[in-house]
Amino acid sequence: MRNILLLVLLSTISYSSFAINDFSCVVKDVYKLDDSGTLITKAGFVTPDVGSTFIVNRQSGQITGEKITNTMSGVMPKVYDVLPSENTYKAITVYPYTIDYIEIQTHKKSQEKPFVYKGAFGEVITGLCTVS
Repeated sequence: MRNILLLVLLSTISYSSFAINDFSCVVKDVYKLDDSGTLITKAGFVTPDVGSTFIVNRQSGQITGEKITNTMSGVMPKVYDVLPSENTYKAITVYPYTIDYIEIQTHKKSQEKPFVYKGAFGEVITGLCTVS
């Protein structure tokens, strides 16, 4: 019994330490490109709602949240996180016919870091992330 309890405790601690650098993000605006080449405020059936939240795993780049993902068909993103105090965090997922791209401005001095996400269906989502 003690061994099981110890195993559960250690699993919880190790999970928490892996998640410490993830980004917690909140959606502020959702846009769609219209036929005239202008970004318009428009939510679609695959876009998250304004005010909704999602998590970006800093290590893998995987996004988890309601109506937002960047791992369709099991394709994983590639992360670009070089000198985060000077540059932006980027993760791009390349599918056969489209891409998902997220950029988080980690170099900003404030606790809230602006992000922009371009989804595979043409949506553009903006908002703020914090490091958890």
